[in-house]
Amino acid sequence: MKLPSGWRTAIDSLCGDAKPFVESCFRSVELAWGHPDDVISGQGTKEKGGRFAPKGTRAVYGALDEGTAGREAAARKARLGGAGGISLADYPRLIYVIPIKTRRCLDLRNPGADAVLKEILKAVLEPNDHVASQEVGDYLAGKGIDAIIFPSTVCDGANVVVFLDADPPPKVEIENRDKILEAFQNIANRIPK
Repeated sequence: MKLPSGWRTAIDSLCGDAKPFVESCFRSVELAWGHPDDVISGQGTKEKGGRFAPKGTRAVYGALDEGTAGREAAARKARLGGAGGISLADYPRLIYVIPIKTRRCLDLRNPGADAVLKEILKAVLEPNDHVASQEVGDYLAGKGIDAIIFPSTVCDGANVVVFLDADPPPKVEIENRDKILEAFQNIANRIPK
């Protein structure tokens, strides 16, 4: 799919509405991927792609609330071929608080009455097809957008995707990173040798 010209016109008009985004979000990960630096590296998205981020794009996702983070993790597992929900083998899971600071974030939660924007939103939120969203995300990144807020497809919440290689780069951190690493070390020290 290539972006229809009507879409480009509507998206271009939206870019003027981009605003800074400074908020703490939530990210749920399996323990195997639980090192704080892995959580915000964008490497998984670079390797596999995701909504609004084609393969090769370093991006980090977060949910605007903790409940959405858990629901998104369960839905992702089902989409990738697992059973719905999170199996017991995937526990424990870690939910990180990730403070995000971007310069130009576009909020797609409210398309208003514009029929073209509604059409775009429907296409980019297709649950099992990321092609349209990846093309829109790539187009927006080319327009200097460094983050996109979008409605969840699995609940009433919302998510944000942050393009890590934007210029200037957005800031994505792990809340309490040093305390988390210290806690991991304390746990490791208690493992019998």
